[in-house]
Amino acid sequence: MTTSPREVYYELCLRLLGPYRTTELTGAQLCEIGEVVYGAPERFSLYGVAAPAMAATGLRVLGRTAAECCADIMATAVADTVADLHGPPGEHDRPLVAELFCGSGNLSLHLGRRLGVPVHAAELDPLVHRATSHNLALMGAATRLELIDYRELLPRLPARGPRDTYIVEPPWGPAISPDGLDLLGTSPPVPEILADILRARDGRPCLVGIKTIDRILHDSLNAAFAGARHLRTIANERAFPDGARMQFHFYGIGHG
Repeated sequence: MTTSPREVYYELCLRLLGPYRTTELTGAQLCEIGEVVYGAPERFSLYGVAAPAMAATGLRVLGRTAAECCADIMATAVADTVADLHGPPGEHDRPLVAELFCGSGNLSLHLGRRLGVPVHAAELDPLVHRATSHNLALMGAATRLELIDYRELLPRLPARGPRDTYIVEPPWGPAISPDGLDLLGTSPPVPEILADILRARDGRPCLVGIKTIDRILHDSLNAAFAGARHLRTIANERAFPDGARMQFHFYGIGHG
């Protein structure tokens, strides 16, 4: 019986999030991800390095990280969008940028390079933190990554202005299924994260970027950002083998 691309994709995801979850992937495994998920090995790249060269470059990518990462094709688009939302840089007006669930750190690397600012980042998994710290140092990123829960990082980041930007990519876990993504069921739920951000800022306005797929369950994106201003949505042109497309949404939250 012929196995469909969708079935191959799900089987790979199960391996990456199961037995390979904490395993450093080989060059062949990274190329397999590129082939299965992105259509060709060279289409999967992190830190500006395509899958066929990752291992030789010395990058360390765990199974969990490969499954959950924001690859270059989206990370660069997100960085360009944030730069556009920030507008021309001012000498004394450098917005705060923070990635609250760092993972691979690929997004913080591209944000830092595009915006010319250090990005503050939190990662709670010690294995992911160790691999990401190595990769960011290898690539010369200015990311200030801490092994810490995002709720401990937030109070350390005094608000600077309404263009301060927080990137939110909480673990999806059981919130994701073949039917779609429920942003009220992530770990922690997205509304809780937004409340934590605003609490740390005493309610002052800021920008929030969040990664999703285009199949949102229970209208949970609108529910999570009720009362917020939608600013921009960008999406991968190429769908994953199951038909879903990765998206990034930007909102303005808080009140001046």
